[in-house]
Amino acid sequence: MVRLGLCRLPEGVTWPWVMLIGLLAGIGFTMSIFIAMLAFSDESHVGAAKIGVLIGSIAAGLLGLAWGFVLAARVRG
Repeated sequence: MVRLGLCRLPEGVTWPWVMLIGLLAGIGFTMSIFIAMLAFSDESHVGAAKIGVLIGSIAAGLLGLAWGFVLAARVRG
């Protein structure tokens, strides 16, 4: 929407910080596990889905942490 000119980022917000929020939002996995439990009736599929969601959440957390350190280093100079 920003690129189309229909809105703009708030003052002081830049795209790298928006990316950090997006990465950290990937940690929230509670709803994904709930949906997996509804979607699969076979326990082995539910277990595999839970492991996949957990791995994705860990990856999002680690990437967010790393990107946060990069942005913090840029701010410090």
